[in-house]
Amino acid sequence: PLYGQRPPGAVWFHYAALAAALGGHLDKAISLLTEGTQTYPHAATLYNNLSAALEAKGRFDEAQAAAERGMHEEAGLSQLHKNFGDLLYRKGQMDDALEAYQRAVKFSELPGADVWRKMGNIRLQRNEREDALLCWEAALALEPDDTRLRANISAVRASP
Repeated sequence: PLYGQRPPGAVWFHYAALAAALGGHLDKAISLLTEGTQTYPHAATLYNNLSAALEAKGRFDEAQAAAERGMHEEAGLSQLHKNFGDLLYRKGQMDDALEAYQRAVKFSELPGADVWRKMGNIRLQRNEREDALLCWEAALALEPDDTRLRANISAVRASP
C-alpha cells in the first residue's frame, strides 16, 4: 500500500484511483479501487468507480458484478444506476438498461441529458414512440443545442 499502518479513508481511495486513471494508469486505478472496496466493503461509490474502470478495460462481467454490489450497498445512488444502465446499454441489454436509467431518474432530479437520450432510443426500439418523444424532449430541455435530439424528434413526428 501507499500509506502507513492505518488505512486511509474511502475518499482517499476514490481520489487516488481517479488520479491514477486520469494519468493513464487504469490498472493502478483498478488495484486501488479493489483495495478500497476490500477495506471499505460498504462504500458504494468505490464500487461505482471500480465498475467504470473495469468496463473501460473491457472486463464487462466484473464491471457488472461491481455495480451490482454497489447498488446492494446503497440502492439510492443515482450515478451508480446511470453507469450500470450505460454498461447494460453497451452490452445490448436494453430492457435492463431502461430499468437502470429509470432508477437513476428516480433518485436524481437531473440525471443528465444522456440518460434521457438513451431512454428515448430504447423506447423507440420498443416502438414506444410517444414515450421516446417525451424522453428526448426531457434531454433537449437539458441540452437545447443538441441537433441530433432535434433531428430524432422531427423524424419521429414526421413518420406515420
